[in-house]
Amino acid sequence: MAKQFRDYKAEQQAYKDLHPNTREELVKKSQNFAVVDGQPINPDTGEILENIDIQTVITNQQVTAKRAIENLAQHQTDHGGFFFAYYEACKSMSDRFPQLTQSDLARLMFVGTYLSWETNHLVYDNGRPINKRALGELLGMRSRNKYSEFYRKLIDNEIIYEQKSGLVMNATVFYRGTDKKASIDAKKMQYTRLFRKTIRELYAMFSGRSIKKLGVLYAVLPYINFNYNIVSKNPTEVQSEKIEPMPVSELADKLGYSDARKLMPVLREIKYEGKPVFGFFETDGDARKKKIVVNPSVVYAGNGKRLDAIKILFK
Repeated sequence: MAKQFRDYKAEQQAYKDLHPNTREELVKKSQNFAVVDGQPINPDTGEILENIDIQTVITNQQVTAKRAIENLAQHQTDHGGFFFAYYEACKSMSDRFPQLTQSDLARLMFVGTYLSWETNHLVYDNGRPINKRALGELLGMRSRNKYSEFYRKLIDNEIIYEQKSGLVMNATVFYRGTDKKASIDAKKMQYTRLFRKTIRELYAMFSGRSIKKLGVLYAVLPYINFNYNIVSKNPTEVQSEKIEPMPVSELADKLGYSDARKLMPVLREIKYEGKPVFGFFETDGDARKKKIVVNPSVVYAGNGKRLDAIKILFK
């Protein structure tokens, strides 16, 4: 008898054609089975899961994962590439860098867009080194005294190092390269991606005293959920049903604002390509309890699986 070959392409298409609820149920089952004598078994009940084809499930999961990776790669390219920002979840930036003002945080983000790949040197896009004087010019700081003060803070806080090869960014603050080659100390921390083109364009929009407003973006990073881009009390939580959104009133307190009404205008003013960087939603009509979602064109740490769903919120 001739051997029957499976049409995996047809199986994948059939899977994609299923109702979303059916696919979701199938995935849930597929994530909770054990294989006994070649049969998929529910480990809790011992039930044979007759509607599950192990190979099809694995194949479809691989296809889904591949698409997510490709989608994320395109997203990164569209926004000029990225660099990693490292921090401790739920620990404020003011605790980590007490000498840095909110304006300093905005400038620091901008500096991070000029890192060389894996070596973390400060360089122009053509690879030419950026020295102390050139950095001040890039930042657009007209006051020599203010720039000298800012630069001194970077050195004193070991954010930037002066080496014979040039200025080097501390890789536990920002790092540009593959996450596998990040430093051991950085891997112990939480991280997200900041997109270079987006950050530069935002920086160009804020100048003078208004630069302080942009600093809010960097200050919010420790509270952004890794997968869903929602500002939350437990940003490292991966299960959606366990995520606790952080209301604006609580975020205001975390960032040192005396009232949520003072923070809201700042968040609303930060826009990228005419679209908000911070999106809001409420469930009970109380403005103080508004929840916050961050535009993934600016900040995103996830693996791409939920990227499109988040992007839809900012169309």
